[in-house]
Amino acid sequence: MSFVAPTHLPNYANHREIFISIGVAGFSLLLNFTRQGPEYLDSTYPLAWQEEYDTGHYYFKDPVLIWSLARIGDRRWSAVGLPDLARVMARAMLHNLNYGAAFVRTSGKSRSLLSVGRSDRELTDAEMGKVSESFTALVQEAGNDKTLTAKELDALQCLANDMTLDAAARHLGVSTAAVKARLSAARQRLGAETNYHAVAVALRSKLIR
Repeated sequence: MSFVAPTHLPNYANHREIFISIGVAGFSLLLNFTRQGPEYLDSTYPLAWQEEYDTGHYYFKDPVLIWSLARIGDRRWSAVGLPDLARVMARAMLHNLNYGAAFVRTSGKSRSLLSVGRSDRELTDAEMGKVSESFTALVQEAGNDKTLTAKELDALQCLANDMTLDAAARHLGVSTAAVKARLSAARQRLGAETNYHAVAVALRSKLIR
């Protein structure tokens, strides 16, 4: 998987501007999230908060994230209603993330999460609606995206060169599980049922040789 922002999507800059203009204290986007993690990740949260969140393993304790992994829809942080036993939200306030909202969508087997924050006040209903509409469109655009990442193309090229999965893993310097994950993502993008169907589609489209 490629842990980068989906800047190749034609309208991403416009969506991102909406998230920034309303989530003035920062936003965090996890697009096409599966067990392997998010396909795309973008965040304008303060770097100090991102580092604290990662080193403190807050993703196991964050009530907003826990809600987002179990629900679909839009919810202000203050209305999530789950206990914050680790005081993650209190720690967030030290980084000016006093108010905010979470937005969750699903597409196939993946889930997309967006959280926007403010320091000054709750999001208005109009702002909630604007972010919600933009995020829904972004998830749909990402679901229709057929662009393969370099890692996915490399995995397909290995199969096109008659390598086994284990041989491809050795060639690419990754685990066999990583190769399988890349091929799974490629199949989903190309609408292919099998790895070799994906190879055939990629060859026809001149994505690989």
